[in-house]
Amino acid sequence: MGFFGGGASVDLASPPAIGNTTPNTGAFTTLSFAPAANTTGLSSSSYSLTGSNAQSLVSLTGTWNTTGTPTAVLLNITDTASNASSILMGMQIGGANRFQFLKDGRLRFNVSGTGILNSSNSGIEFVGDDVGIRQNNSTGAYKVYFANAVGLRLGNNYYLGWSNGAYADNSFGTIDLTILRDGADALAQRRSTNAQTFRLYNTFTDASNYERGFFRWNTNVLEIGAEAAGTGTQRQLRFPLGTVTASTPLSITQTWNSAGVTFTGLQLNATDTASASGSLLMDLQVGGSSKFSITKGGKVSASQDINSSTYVFATSEVYAGGALGSSQFYAGSSGINLGSGTFLSWTNGNSLGTRDTFLYRDAANIVAQRNSTNAQTFRLYRTFTDASNYERLGFIATRTTRFAIAAENAGTGAARSLEISFYTSASDPASTDITDGCFSVWKNSGTGTIKLWANDGGTMKSVALA
Repeated sequence: MGFFGGGASVDLASPPAIGNTTPNTGAFTTLSFAPAANTTGLSSSSYSLTGSNAQSLVSLTGTWNTTGTPTAVLLNITDTASNASSILMGMQIGGANRFQFLKDGRLRFNVSGTGILNSSNSGIEFVGDDVGIRQNNSTGAYKVYFANAVGLRLGNNYYLGWSNGAYADNSFGTIDLTILRDGADALAQRRSTNAQTFRLYNTFTDASNYERGFFRWNTNVLEIGAEAAGTGTQRQLRFPLGTVTASTPLSITQTWNSAGVTFTGLQLNATDTASASGSLLMDLQVGGSSKFSITKGGKVSASQDINSSTYVFATSEVYAGGALGSSQFYAGSSGINLGSGTFLSWTNGNSLGTRDTFLYRDAANIVAQRNSTNAQTFRLYRTFTDASNYERLGFIATRTTRFAIAAENAGTGAARSLEISFYTSASDPASTDITDGCFSVWKNSGTGTIKLWANDGGTMKSVALA
């Protein structure tokens, strides 16, 4: 060690003077030296520990009892000219770099055993206010980068992951949640073939007490919904689409492409454990006013009548009571058809009142007005202002012991005569011309006589009208 005044070899038990200081035996009060150019200033090469020894190669102790700002270890390099990758401090194991301070202030360290971070090895690098992580990248590009005022950046095909244990490495848990980049502007939550769930919480106390929405895969079905547990409240799911100035419908599209499948486009399946009788399966509104609704019992209600001014069925068809071909009601371009066992009816009030007037098909070409044993009346009006002002012809079965055909009037309606036209033929009628038990007014154009003829069991009887 040439900086000692006594020559190349020094007995540290009785050292000679170093500079202007003569130390105590084996101890120095002040040590300063100026190594020659292009030489190592201080070097130790024989440090070795065996057995259970654990002595330090360098041990520095001291006491700070000052109002100043001391620096325990100071290295001050005057960088007149040096390589850009020059290192202020480097630490190695077996010649492999583990920790470095670069002259430009960057901190590098590596725990992989392949060397400190550089263009071909793994590691972490502090660059100013930023932190970068590379892994076996020949280009020197960072795989994970914490950029000041920019954020966290991950390299393509790298993910943000969580394990199911207390620690991040696989020694203490398995990574079971990952978020990745699927492509430009595309964020993905995926992990091989494992179905994923995303949860957005409204409240959270613990895993048994919360309110949350979810977006998840459940047995190959994509579900969007809201759920709650504990004291959490089940919340409403809503799609607020905002104010629009152009037609932007909520659109659901599908392509049905299998002749053997009976498809369902839209399905709502409510489990009715308990609900009010007026509960609705669907309610379509305009400005908060219901326009079309379906009750849980299947009743369909519309706010307007179905007529030519509000709804037009041009080529469409409406049928009820079964599928087309077996329905009891059908309305289409060919008209309105009722099944043979059905009827057209009216109530004594609104649609929920008591039905008391019916029209039936009695047989082919026969229309019937009947209601059990209740006598019926059919009225043919000439004029009608209201129920107290009219002229009409009544076919009446409400008389106690007889039927009647009568001209009726009320209010300003005039009394009208009842006319029955006679039949004209060149001869008198035979028993085949008038049904047994019936009569007819008959004019014989050959004789010019008009008679009232009756068929009494096949015998023709008459009375002349003079």
